[in-house]
Amino acid sequence: MNEKKWSLLLLSALALSLAAFAGIMYVLDPVLNYGTESPLTPYYEYSTIYTNPGIARHYTYDTVLVGTSMTQNTDVDVCDELLDCDMVRLPYSGGTSFDMKTILELCFDSINDIQTVYWELDQFQLEASPTEHRYPVPEYLYNSDRSDDLSYLLNLDIFYHYGVNNILGSLRGLSSPAERRGISFDGDFSREAALASYRRPAQSDLRRTFDGVLRERVEGNLANITGLIEAHPQTEFVFFMPPFSILYWDRELRSGTFDSTMDATEYAMERLLEYGNVRLYYYQMEQDVILNLDNYKDYSHYGSWINDTVTAWIAEDRGRVTLENCGDVVDQAKSFVHSFDFSAIFE
Repeated sequence: MNEKKWSLLLLSALALSLAAFAGIMYVLDPVLNYGTESPLTPYYEYSTIYTNPGIARHYTYDTVLVGTSMTQNTDVDVCDELLDCDMVRLPYSGGTSFDMKTILELCFDSINDIQTVYWELDQFQLEASPTEHRYPVPEYLYNSDRSDDLSYLLNLDIFYHYGVNNILGSLRGLSSPAERRGISFDGDFSREAALASYRRPAQSDLRRTFDGVLRERVEGNLANITGLIEAHPQTEFVFFMPPFSILYWDRELRSGTFDSTMDATEYAMERLLEYGNVRLYYYQMEQDVILNLDNYKDYSHYGSWINDTVTAWIAEDRGRVTLENCGDVVDQAKSFVHSFDFSAIFE
């Protein structure tokens, strides 16, 4: 056999191998890019950055929950029951408003008629860069250009980290970490664990103000949010601010950022409440929760029972903020934190 025929044979073998691998990836669909829950791998290892786009595009739903890791423990079945909806949860650990905007745009571009968006909104999102993802995302999964599907179908990294794990998990009879039931945080939820993980900052004499860089950040992030609100007036946007532990407020106070943080919060609330398709709930000073450190694993992350509690509160319309009571809500929060005896926590 001459050299030309050998070359053609090798190229043909390579093409067939690549086609076979792409076919396997298409059938396995390791991160649900095509919405395929393969019978070959009933177990799926969810990684929100990779699996959220496929869920957003291909699942059937009328309600979306977005937010940071504070939403990862949320039980979607509880939400469906208490909020009378058909929900998908699309969280991003440490996510920015840009992360939320990106995934919600995919949701609105899907065939679903989205009635409600539940958006966990916290100070991290208001103060982060409004033009950047918290962590890099694989653009080939997020864009609508199918011409770059080979970036997925021939991706050895995806196959190794997700496809192989899905296969092994299925063979071991594991159940999926569950887009619906939530991804439980590792760790111990207890006063001891929360305190052990907390590094109390030194008392600062500096005081940050809302004007300047902080205002610019908040304005940029609000633009991401209000752009969606304005583009989808038929959808109700329900924002809720989660109950971080009292340790979080100790950190804010000692760092000299507390008052500016609350000023930014009040400003954001007022801006959002200008829209008729917005509801907003404030749970950051729920004392029965935030003072009980057994609810927490660190200064902010709480157990799944608090996620269920927050869902129930929203269903009951508890903690609702309006333009009329917004200033009082913030003033009461400032008064509580400034008068609280933080030293008692550490005795």
